[in-house]
Amino acid sequence: MADQILKNLRVELVQCMTEAVIKDLVDDLVDSKVLSSSETEEILLPSKSRSDHARGLIDSVKVKGKNSSEKMLQHLETRDKALYDNLNISSLLEALKSGEATSSGRHVAPDQQKSSREAEQGEYKMNSTPRGLCVIINNKNFKTLENYRAGSEYDVASLKNVFECLGFTVETHEDLSADEMKTLMTQYSKDDHRGDCFVCCVSSHGNQCGIIGIDEKTCPLKDIISPFNGVNCSSLIGKPKVFFIEACRGNEMQEKVQVEADDMGGEPDQEFDNVPDEYIASDSDFLIVMSTVEGYYSLRSKKSGSWFIKSLCKHLKDESKRDQDILKILTTVNNDVSTKEGLVIINEKIIDAKMVPQPHFTLRKTLIFRVPEGRST
Repeated sequence: MADQILKNLRVELVQCMTEAVIKDLVDDLVDSKVLSSSETEEILLPSKSRSDHARGLIDSVKVKGKNSSEKMLQHLETRDKALYDNLNISSLLEALKSGEATSSGRHVAPDQQKSSREAEQGEYKMNSTPRGLCVIINNKNFKTLENYRAGSEYDVASLKNVFECLGFTVETHEDLSADEMKTLMTQYSKDDHRGDCFVCCVSSHGNQCGIIGIDEKTCPLKDIISPFNGVNCSSLIGKPKVFFIEACRGNEMQEKVQVEADDMGGEPDQEFDNVPDEYIASDSDFLIVMSTVEGYYSLRSKKSGSWFIKSLCKHLKDESKRDQDILKILTTVNNDVSTKEGLVIINEKIIDAKMVPQPHFTLRKTLIFRVPEGRST
């Protein structure tokens, strides 16, 4: 039902409808005899805020049922086509219509069935073709030869394979300076993202202020992430933005609490800045996964790539086939990585190598990387 769509998208609509669009919709709905003059006066009281006007409009229409809600969505498409498309309202309406047709014996495509189920269960939509864009940045060759990141090419190959299998368009970038990383993210944020999700994977050295470019200058983490928030990237409003960051966050090695044998070897990168808490708390629909906790090394093998990316790709492959949500997958990754062990040489001392990744998220719904029909991971 269209009224159910209004209910499910209420938060996004309240956040994103401008005052001008709200007033236009009120006028349209009066002309369509959905709202009365007295109702519009109550909705648009000058003492109320823009968000209150939006809530009043949505709630007043929603309680009137399916037909009134459909009219509001039709007018929204005319008044704010970008917002209408960003929230994938057309696909949601088609899925609902197909669902109604099912009761009459008509066939419903699998992706349409999933879209309807996702809306009902509070899942992010994940059925567009392609699913979205996955950007991979790998810095390997640095100005100082000793900073060469051997084995990082395995991470790129694994990530590219997994996200192509999951239905994403994958674009890779090698050996970028700090300014080039910042510029690249800004450019991507200005694109019209029509898919259901945006993924960015960054693999590099770092320091306490951010990510290190091959020029050995620093690109702050906020310059990688903030271009995609709701203010700077309207086409990703309400959609999940996922960042996988493979790099160290300090120069300490985590202590060994419980030992389990593993044949992985490790090579420490440099330091990596933590994600500021206030940034994570301020924006919705972000998942930022750090390869290690604050203050510690992230480990990488010259022969097989980083511990974190190797485990992430393995479990994404295995669990996405079973429609497992990403937070449960990341819990499995944490367990897997935390049990690995290796030896590294730091300051001419042999040290036991241990680590555990750390996700930060402001997701509002369940995120499942659904494998496209007919495609196998």
